[in-house]
Amino acid sequence: MDYRFVRFVVGLALESSLVNRCPIGELQDLYLDPDPERVKELHDRLINSDLDREREVAIWLEPAIDMGPMRYDPRRIVGEMREMEFLLYLLIRRAGGAQRDVNYWMDYISNAAQSLEDGFWIDAKIFLSRALQVSRRGAVEGLKMDPALSYEVDVLQKATLSYFREVSSYPIILEAPGERLDLLLEIQGIMLDLMRIHYGMGERGPEASVRPIHILSALIRRLLNPQFGLGDARADLKLASEYLETSIQGAEGEERERLREQRLRLERLIEGLSS
Repeated sequence: MDYRFVRFVVGLALESSLVNRCPIGELQDLYLDPDPERVKELHDRLINSDLDREREVAIWLEPAIDMGPMRYDPRRIVGEMREMEFLLYLLIRRAGGAQRDVNYWMDYISNAAQSLEDGFWIDAKIFLSRALQVSRRGAVEGLKMDPALSYEVDVLQKATLSYFREVSSYPIILEAPGERLDLLLEIQGIMLDLMRIHYGMGERGPEASVRPIHILSALIRRLLNPQFGLGDARADLKLASEYLETSIQGAEGEERERLREQRLRLERLIEGLSS
């Protein structure tokens, strides 16, 4: 497997880690030295975490891992999850103080089922991971103190865990055009550095500083489609650079210098695409 592709996938996991404020030291080391065996070891540890944010990081590592052949038929589990969605809808009415959590649980199950139908397996895994997390919250656990609800809630919790385990085994295939990997890594590197600056600004950085991050993140995903032209990519990079200039004007000291460095990297990239 192309080490550049492994690094790109680790970068996707690092993006998830930064967005969710879930620091995992090994990720940065792996991004600098993308060793497939160490990627698998980290994945296997995180996918069994009690924290959905760590499980989400593991899910983003999966395109770089050989997960073996497909062993299940997604159509079966989609039908079962649609039934669970209805049962959770009925449970909301009887959930008392846990209504909000049960509603989230239902929404995550619904979104996971729809993602499976649409073929978006990474999204389905993430939604099921979140469904599993909310199904274990204290308010939901408290429902099992009610004899009229105890059995039903327990069955739904176990089913959610079962669905997550099954869908977690689905192999993830991500295709990245080999001729674009260097460009993808350049853009990703700039985006990750901007994320480190933005999310390092206390609890929340200024709104202007996140716009170029969103533009670059969306551009990375569009570039995975071979039909997306480099001319359009150059236009997106220019837009990100313009927003970044606005961020620089509102920044001070070291932060301003760090933003300027990233804008220079963007300008060099734009110039390279223009030649």
